[in-house]
Amino acid sequence: MRIGLDASALVKEAAGIGQWITHVIDNLMKLDKENEYFLFTYDEIKIPYKLNDNWQIVYYGGEKKKQLRYLTHMPKLLRQYKIDVFVGTRHYLPPFNKRRVKYLAIVHDLIPLYMPELFTKEHKLRFKIFTDICKHQAHEIVAVSNATKNDVIKYMKFDESKIHVVYEAANPIFNTDKNKEAIQQTMDRYNIDSKYILCLSTVEPRKNMLRTIKAYEKCILNNNLPYKLVIVGGSGWNNGEIYDYVQSHKNLKPHVIFTGYVSYDDVKNIYANASLFIYASLCEGFGLPILEAMQSGIPVITSNVSSMPEVAGDACELIDPYDIDALESAITKVLSSDEIQSQMVEKGLEQAAKFSWEKCAKEILDIIKNMC
Repeated sequence: MRIGLDASALVKEAAGIGQWITHVIDNLMKLDKENEYFLFTYDEIKIPYKLNDNWQIVYYGGEKKKQLRYLTHMPKLLRQYKIDVFVGTRHYLPPFNKRRVKYLAIVHDLIPLYMPELFTKEHKLRFKIFTDICKHQAHEIVAVSNATKNDVIKYMKFDESKIHVVYEAANPIFNTDKNKEAIQQTMDRYNIDSKYILCLSTVEPRKNMLRTIKAYEKCILNNNLPYKLVIVGGSGWNNGEIYDYVQSHKNLKPHVIFTGYVSYDDVKNIYANASLFIYASLCEGFGLPILEAMQSGIPVITSNVSSMPEVAGDACELIDPYDIDALESAITKVLSSDEIQSQMVEKGLEQAAKFSWEKCAKEILDIIKNMC
């Protein structure tokens, strides 16, 4: 069998979908030495390992007009390489499937369809076009959570019997092992010199960072508690209000640290040294940072909406992400009790152990085999 995968998300730093592809490829190589695999991309991809002999990379064009090239060049390439099953790793599928290659689409989320106010016009238009193509071209769909599966049924009107839920997992680099010297070097690098509450996400409205900052301000600063707020992640769109709020509050500015993009090694150390992790996102297809934090042995507060309760299980404190007072109360509850923190850490490690990339890749491979 000849299996193709869209690997274009690996051209840039592998965050989000890029991490999914990186780990799935790694585990598929361990599981399957027989079938042939083809990674389709518009440019050089970044992967931290050598591909097996039954894997090869196929280029369909350069950076310029890459999405148009994907639509126009990929159908021909799939025929040329006699692909049996093509995996759209971000549910973007080529049209004009004359050879009737079997298409498996991975849907990570459909948030732009039901919360369009959180995205740019360009993003929404591109997303809608590719989602419409997926709706008509996909033979099977993998959703990364039951919440996402329900969204696929509701917004794509896709046959429920052809939707499979396959959970993601956290990178094994996130664990309870602590290198004190490496942690201190990371703390020095980002000028973190006290206990801290951690948030990790792109700084944009969907991640609910402004309400998180306001809850931190009410709970920590107003009570003079010794915790800073460390926000790890790149700058997204429409985030001026978030930065402006911190800049305009003199009592807040010295206590909030925006690190920007951080390497995986530094993220591991920042997780390891945190007192509490907050992920109060408004919506998620999965919510991988919740798993990363639990796997790192940190108490977690997260939202009670979309996929996040699925990931959290009974290990996290769940809150209404629109309710600042509820988040403030949860922070107070967790930080005021060593016993609660210990229980949350223990439950979090148990919950995180239920997810693995090996299991994810095996389930993907089984679906592919059943399609042929």
